[in-house]
Amino acid sequence: MLKIDRAGELAVAALLVSMASGFIVAYHYDVADPFASSVAIEAILPFGAFWRALHFWAGQAFLLFLIIHSWQSISDLPGVSRRASGRRQWLVLSLTIPIAIITIFTGYVLRYDGTGQAASRIAEHLLLKIPGIGEGLDRFLMAITDDGLSRVYVVHVLFSVVLWWLGTWYHTHRVILRRRPFLGLLMGCIAMAILFHAPIDLPDRNVGLIQGPWFFLGIQELLRHLPPLEAGILYPLIPVVAFAALPWTGKRKVANWILIVWLLTYCGLSLAECLKSL
Repeated sequence: MLKIDRAGELAVAALLVSMASGFIVAYHYDVADPFASSVAIEAILPFGAFWRALHFWAGQAFLLFLIIHSWQSISDLPGVSRRASGRRQWLVLSLTIPIAIITIFTGYVLRYDGTGQAASRIAEHLLLKIPGIGEGLDRFLMAITDDGLSRVYVVHVLFSVVLWWLGTWYHTHRVILRRRPFLGLLMGCIAMAILFHAPIDLPDRNVGLIQGPWFFLGIQELLRHLPPLEAGILYPLIPVVAFAALPWTGKRKVANWILIVWLLTYCGLSLAECLKSL
């Protein structure tokens, strides 16, 4: 009998909605003139503001439900650890989280408004701080200084396809995607798209006045206090490594506490960053 996982199926549903609306937005997006084309999508494309907002909010919903699904999956560890296939599934789930964050983060960069420009500069700076492989990672993921947004656009599309493959073709045979939750998620995203436009601001703004994506706020705050390598690379890797190691470690309570403490500190850092804008 297939397992019914509400958060998992809502994550898959949100990914489907985001990708479908993303095709419409991408068709009218010009990587050579990103900000102007982002504005033109809303001004010229019929219902352009709606399609852009639907793509944005469905992407946010996907990341949120993916995190909830991952946390709830910890209860399945006893069964996962006993099977090699279960450990492989866990590794896939562990990889899906950072891939999803990179995919959504590159979406912020691609609109290349003030937030996108600031995010791209910070991301390139962090990647180049990684010893040995930093320059190669920057060439693979960003390379904005040399290639503009062409590399970022390819990564955004490619990683979206990878998420589809990992989250549905490979992983969803363990999760039922039913019609009612899918339609409920779709209606919720449509309502958000109608009520709230996808954010976009003016380019070339003061970086110090800009707040990044909600999932980046804690890192943005920590960068004010610690060097880039520790704040932007090592600190975010802690939950990824702890989560991925759960099926293999005999001290799961230690890994669980690491995840809980990290989450609490990250929420505190994000709150501190939010309060700066008040």
